[in-house]
Amino acid sequence: MKKVLILLLMSLFFCGFHLNAQKYITKEGHIEIFSKNPLFTIEALNKKVASILDFGNGDIVATTLVRSFKFHEALVEDHFNENYMESEKFPKASFKGKITNIKDVDLKKDGDYKITIKGTLTMHGETNPVDATGTIIIKDGKVTGKTQFNVSLAAYKIRVEESYKKSINDEIRLSVTFDYAPMTN
Repeated sequence: MKKVLILLLMSLFFCGFHLNAQKYITKEGHIEIFSKNPLFTIEALNKKVASILDFGNGDIVATTLVRSFKFHEALVEDHFNENYMESEKFPKASFKGKITNIKDVDLKKDGDYKITIKGTLTMHGETNPVDATGTIIIKDGKVTGKTQFNVSLAAYKIRVEESYKKSINDEIRLSVTFDYAPMTN
C-alpha cells in the first residue's frame, strides 16, 4: 500500500510539473499600432505587454496599460490618450482567447508553426471578437509568437473628431510579438 501511495504522489508531482511546464509567459511583449493615409501616419510601440500562453490547451491572455503606447511626437501621444482612448477612464486593454491548433506546435522541434487565434479584445470599454492567423517560432528552445490584425475604431466606440476624420483611418493595424519564457512557480 505504501508503494502505491508513493507512486501515486510521484505521478501527481510529475503531472503537475508537466502541466506547469506547458505555460509560457512574457512581461515585455510588443504591440505596434500603425495606420497610414495620404494626410497622416499613426505609429506607436508598446513594450510592456504581459501575456501567458498555455501550450496544454491553447489558452492565451494578454494585457497592457493603454498609456504604455509611445509615439514619436508627444502631442500625438497626448491626443491618443486623452481624446481617443480616454486612458484615464479605460486604462487597460486585454485579449483573452485560444490558439485553436496548438497541438500542431512541437515545442521540442525548431520551426515556424502557423497558428489560428480566436478570442476577444477588450479596449475602450468595448469587447469584440478577434479571429487572426499568426506564427509561433521555436528556435533553440525559445518561443516567439507573432500575429497581425486590424481593429476598427468604430467597433470600439473610439470617437474621431470631425476635423480629423479624413486624417485618421477607421482600421488600425496591430502587430504583436511575444518572446515567451517557461513559467516557473
